[in-house]
Amino acid sequence: MTVWDFRVMLNREPDTDEFNRLFEAGMDDCALVGGSTPYFMCDREAETLLDAVASVLTQIRTVPGLWATGVGHDDGVTLGDAARRHGGRTQASLRQLATGQRGPGGFPKPLMEADNISLYSWAEISEWLRTKMGDDIAPANRDLVIADAAVKLACRARDAHRESQVAAIFEIAS
Repeated sequence: MTVWDFRVMLNREPDTDEFNRLFEAGMDDCALVGGSTPYFMCDREAETLLDAVASVLTQIRTVPGLWATGVGHDDGVTLGDAARRHGGRTQASLRQLATGQRGPGGFPKPLMEADNISLYSWAEISEWLRTKMGDDIAPANRDLVIADAAVKLACRARDAHRESQVAAIFEIAS
């Protein structure tokens, strides 16, 4: 099995008794980082990253009123951020690839656009640059992106009191 490193953001910081219950439930491989946005840094052994995240989420839910609000991955990037992560391309180069002025086309679409700022998925950009442009960069783990999206969807559904409807839509869409 592999040991997976990731962080899980929380809706609130657990108190001492809750933390002890989580530790006893098996979260001895996670360290709590407090503050305005508390989270667990985890080193979980599992077959897959999604299995590791799911096991931590299950343990967190054993404490009433405590839940995950996200899974750490830092996937959202501007083209400037992507250039810095890449280290070998400039923001201008990535902009030309994104607009189709250079390269084979098919650059990943932005996740979101607002006020002349586009936010892209680093996992998608890095995969595209590796496979389409032959760039020598490490792959981003897309499973963290998927886990984070699922946790955030669950939070939105909970906030809107629409858990069963969202679960039904997810089942139909699967």
